[in-house]
Amino acid sequence: MGQPSTCYAQKLLYGVLLLRSHKSFDKLSPHERFPILVNIAPAAQADRVMDWLSNEAIPLWSTQGVDWRGGGFQEALGFDSVPLEQTKLMRTTARQIHAFSVAKGLGCCEDGDNIIDHGIAFMRKGRTKRGGWGRSFNPDGTLLDATEETYDQACVLLALAHAHQAGHPDARRLGEETIEFLDRYLEDPKLTGFLETSEGSLERRSSSQMRLLEAFLAWYQATGDRSCMRKAADLGGLFEAHFFNSRTWTIGEFFDDFWMPEPERGNWTAPGHLFEWASLMAAGFAATIGQQDMLIYARKLYSFAIASGISRTTGLAYDMVTSEGQPLNRMSSAWSQAEALKASIVLDGVDGQDMGLETEERLARLFRSHIDPAAQGLWIDRVDELGAPAAANVPAGTLHRLVVVMSRYLRLGQTPDLAA
Repeated sequence: MGQPSTCYAQKLLYGVLLLRSHKSFDKLSPHERFPILVNIAPAAQADRVMDWLSNEAIPLWSTQGVDWRGGGFQEALGFDSVPLEQTKLMRTTARQIHAFSVAKGLGCCEDGDNIIDHGIAFMRKGRTKRGGWGRSFNPDGTLLDATEETYDQACVLLALAHAHQAGHPDARRLGEETIEFLDRYLEDPKLTGFLETSEGSLERRSSSQMRLLEAFLAWYQATGDRSCMRKAADLGGLFEAHFFNSRTWTIGEFFDDFWMPEPERGNWTAPGHLFEWASLMAAGFAATIGQQDMLIYARKLYSFAIASGISRTTGLAYDMVTSEGQPLNRMSSAWSQAEALKASIVLDGVDGQDMGLETEERLARLFRSHIDPAAQGLWIDRVDELGAPAAANVPAGTLHRLVVVMSRYLRLGQTPDLAA
């Protein structure tokens, strides 16, 4: 039997969502459930994905999304694709560099080198006197907020890793300087991860350590710098000792300075972050470093996120739930769906699991709920609990997640890694 067309595969996937409501569905064998779908090849919707990247998203954001006059990138576009004047964030600048570096590697961004160089030139205006990276810029490109936040340093390092792979001549040196800054000014004196800012903070967040873990692994893969592999391993130890809740299979978002759950919000967990952590455990530790024992965490995190972090009305990941699975924020953001899709791709084949059908379903939902309802190259960044649009504009910071997960999707069947 030949491969079904993309359109045909999508129709079948929508039918599966209806099938799953049948009370006897779980008792059926895979071939009884999906007599045709079991024969769908990996990346059955590849044409659809490549078309959106090459003919819609990248052409739009490489023109309307780049601020050639003021420097850097637009922080957001309206639903009419017109740039909105907003304070420019360091993390958004870094994420756009990341996005265009990956897009260049896919061959769908002809002006990739110029855009990456343009972004790095603007990002340099945000260097602090100590060699770190500030938080935000004024509209004219001057530094507005010089706070040296760990999350921003991580975004910059991740962007520079991919810019280095894309061939930018200064990316490696800037990345090495960023690592030196992190070690000197942001490493926790108690040797438990990194501080939130160089000035310290009583509140700690697991998400900043996760972003650093991602950046260190990417830098190791881009340069072979084994010191970053060791830093990633140290953060893995912090994950096991303080972040992962073995009772609930979740990761808290907010902690005190000693990595104890914050009293009021200590049981909050973002399903999108659980999917990200699962991907890092599998593609980062297991595949890159060789720590196969971390796969158990990936499976548990993914299991909780699927069981308790997904709306049964829309099939989309909630923005925030408690560690007991009670929704705190019933909105669903595009970035969370991208991370859910990435996790299903990364976990495919782990312990013999075939995640192909789930991957195709998640991609179809991402298009149906967030991408298809918007104008070309845009997306609906948030939807409510009924799936209705709930976003005021289109934030640039989501683009890199969409580009990265679609790049992974297009490479299905290859060895998992962090190349995107």
